[in-house]
Amino acid sequence: MLKITLINPPQSTRYPQPPIGLALIAAILEKEGYTVSLLDANALGIMPEDVGKAVPDADIVGITAMTPTIGTALSIARYLKRDRPAIKIIIGGSHVTLLPEETLASSSDVDVVVRGEGDETVIDLLRAIENGLPMDGVAGISYTVEGKIVHTADRRKNADMDSLPYPAYHLLPWKKYRPHPPHGRSMPFGAIVTSRGCPYRCAYCSKPVFGSRFRAQSPGRVVEEMRYLQQKFGIKEIAFYDDSFTLDKKRVHAIADKIIEQKLKIAWTCETRVNLVDKELLEHMKQAGCYSVAYGIESASPDILKILQKDITLEQVETAVSDSRKVGLQVVGYFMLGSPGETPGTIRQTIEYAKRLKVDFAQFSVTTPFPGTELYDIYMLDKKENIAWEKFVYAGTDNPATPVFESDTVKREDLQIWTRRAYREFYLRPGYIWQRLRRCASLAEIRMNFKGLGMLLRSI
Repeated sequence: MLKITLINPPQSTRYPQPPIGLALIAAILEKEGYTVSLLDANALGIMPEDVGKAVPDADIVGITAMTPTIGTALSIARYLKRDRPAIKIIIGGSHVTLLPEETLASSSDVDVVVRGEGDETVIDLLRAIENGLPMDGVAGISYTVEGKIVHTADRRKNADMDSLPYPAYHLLPWKKYRPHPPHGRSMPFGAIVTSRGCPYRCAYCSKPVFGSRFRAQSPGRVVEEMRYLQQKFGIKEIAFYDDSFTLDKKRVHAIADKIIEQKLKIAWTCETRVNLVDKELLEHMKQAGCYSVAYGIESASPDILKILQKDITLEQVETAVSDSRKVGLQVVGYFMLGSPGETPGTIRQTIEYAKRLKVDFAQFSVTTPFPGTELYDIYMLDKKENIAWEKFVYAGTDNPATPVFESDTVKREDLQIWTRRAYREFYLRPGYIWQRLRRCASLAEIRMNFKGLGMLLRSI
């Protein structure tokens, strides 16, 4: 049977996170009887030119790629094909889902692109390859035949979330992952994704990957996986990586009930929208072990929020943050600087707003309109040239790079200055330092705050 290696490409970050999507594909392949290995080149610090030494006997290599990592993914493909021309290279992930034709046109080393959810596609594809069958019967892929790019029919997004196996956590180098402050109150930490799809329409989101229909694991399945991580790997803290964990409030209440009923002692965090919480839900989450919630606030300008199609109000922001703090949850606020319509005045407005909100932690990142999103179309409306993929990076405190994007009112150099200034003004206030000292509840939390301080000082 075919030997398969799945690869997570390296990128510029001091806080590598477990590639849960790739680990899920590995688990699906193992369930079908394939011999699978997973190489997290990002966590292990392996450069593209050295990947071949780590996958000496693979027949097929699957690589995941977002726009910030597509360059290194294609470099890996190039080095592998140079040394072993017969090896099959398959690439999946958000970037190639949105830009399959452009990806194949830019690299002759990629044999197949898997578009969207790969759970069923990858099995059909491998069976076709093993049996020498034509690939045109495999839904959800793109490939090149005699210089012509072929796109098969889209695959329906209908995965039953409860039927999926646990990701192949045993293939991940757990000791190499570092939680991004303020995560990491309890170590070791793990991550779970319990849902797919989102009905909201944020202009910066890559919606075609999982679609608009929300699908989620049952509360029982979620808590079973939490217990599995705790018992099998000694995990003491879990980060839920769902786009909007509280989209189904009844489900979250049921998850909290089961955690409490089963006396599962495990700390956890999640990310969600300010219009998808209420005080009762937040209090219930706190009782079940949640200690931190992150909200995408983005901007203090209602006009910019409208451009971003965020569909939230500042009143909802203030209520969600206030209620979270009242029940004892830490609040992380995500803010974007440099969105369409941004000016020095609106940036100043956002910084002051973050301070007034009294969020416990603020992340200020440069708005990045990834290809395939509505925000990209808005940004490129008056641009004459396409922008190289390697210019698309996640710019935050753990990544010193800043995207190339700029506007007539805020230049790239200005955004670099404003981002550093936002962090300085938010975190180096005497009032904020006193606020943090008052809310530190344990030695582990104090250690986490020192890690965050180190990260902050490096970035500014």
